[in-house]
Amino acid sequence: MAAEGGGKEMNEIKTQFTTREGVYKLLTHSEYNRPNRVPFNSQGSNPVKVSFVNVNDQSGNGDRICFNVGRELYFYIYKGVRKAINNTALNSQFCP
Repeated sequence: MAAEGGGKEMNEIKTQFTTREGVYKLLTHSEYNRPNRVPFNSQGSNPVKVSFVNVNDQSGNGDRICFNVGRELYFYIYKGVRKAINNTALNSQFCP
């Protein structure tokens, strides 16, 4: 992965970077939601790749979940699973 510019700090979150698949850049909310936006691939559904990343963050919320859909990258703060799932509801659906 090639970063834009040189001499930047390693822990800095990039707003634009280049990979072999193309250029990724951070869009503003209004730019992303514009009505005339054309989908990248209208032929079929793109595979979704999911990654879990840990960023050294002073606030303590360093875990991120990243979704790579086609050429678009979405990342959100991930706080993990806080409680176990209720298996009784699942068992009643799938076991007679």
